[in-house]
Amino acid sequence: MNNKTSAKPKETGAEKSRPQKKRLHILPVLLLLIFLIGASVFFYTSYTKTHYRISFYQETSQKVSDSIRIVVVSDIHNREYGENNETLISDIRDLKPDLILFPGDMVIRDEDDYQPMLDLVSALTGVAPCYGVLGNHESERIYYGDDKELPDKFKNAGLRLLRNAREDIQIGRDTVQLIGVEGTSYGFEEYGGREFMDKTKIDPSRLCILMNHIPILFDKQLSVYDFDLGIAGHVHGGIIVLPFIGGLYTEEEGFFPEFTSGRYILDKQQTLILSGGLGDSKPFPPRINNLPELVVIDINK
Repeated sequence: MNNKTSAKPKETGAEKSRPQKKRLHILPVLLLLIFLIGASVFFYTSYTKTHYRISFYQETSQKVSDSIRIVVVSDIHNREYGENNETLISDIRDLKPDLILFPGDMVIRDEDDYQPMLDLVSALTGVAPCYGVLGNHESERIYYGDDKELPDKFKNAGLRLLRNAREDIQIGRDTVQLIGVEGTSYGFEEYGGREFMDKTKIDPSRLCILMNHIPILFDKQLSVYDFDLGIAGHVHGGIIVLPFIGGLYTEEEGFFPEFTSGRYILDKQQTLILSGGLGDSKPFPPRINNLPELVVIDINK
C-alpha cells in the first residue's frame, strides 16, 4: 500500500505579490484623503473671508445706571464683508451699540491702500462714537513704513485714536472712563505706556475700560492698574483652533497659548475680553476651525 504524503503547495509569484497589491490599493485612498483635507481647508478658508460670527458677552457692574452696549471691531486687516463693508456696517447698525471700539490692526503693514478702512470708520461714526488704539500693523507703518499721516487719516474719518490717552465719555446717565495705551509686551516702557498709566488717575466710582492691542500685556503689565474691563485683539483666536484644546499658536506665547479669544479674569478681578478678530494679516497660515468674530459686550447693572 502506497502512503501518499500531502505536499505543501508552492507559492506562486502571483500569490507572493498579493500583499504588494494591497499596498497599491492604499495609495489612491491616501491621495483621496489628502485631496479631501486640502479641499476642505481651501473652502473653509474661502468661507472665513466672507463670513463671521457675532459673539455676545454679558457683564455686570454697579458703576452703571443703564445698560451699555459696546461693539468691538478688531484685527479686520483691510477686509471687506460685502461691497464697501455693507454687510458688516448693517449688522453693527442693527446691534444698536452705544460705543464702537477698534483695538488695532485695521490695516496690513505691506498694503498701501487702506481706504476701505477709512470708509468703514466714516460710516460707523454715524452709528455710535468710534474710539481706537494702534495695532502693531499701524505702528509699523507709522514708524518703519514712512506713513506718518495714518493717524490723521483715521482721525479725519471720525476715529478717536487714544494714544496713551484717557477720555471721559457720556453714555446715557453714565460717564465711562476710556483709556487707550500703546506698546507691546516688550515695548511697554519704550512707547510710554508705563509712564502714562502710572500718572493716570482712575475714578473708582465710574466704569473704566482699558484698550490695548496685545492681550499678553494685560497679564504681564496692565493687570496692576484699577480698570474694570480690558479690550484686546491681535492673536486671531490662535489661528488654528484644535477641538477640545483651543488655539494652536500666538507670536508672544508660542504653541498652545493661554490667551487666544474669549473672557479672562485678571489678577485684580478685572475682566479682559479678547476678540478673535475679523481678518487675516497674512495669507498663511489660514484660519482653520476659527471663524472671524465680531464682539458685542453688554454691561448691565
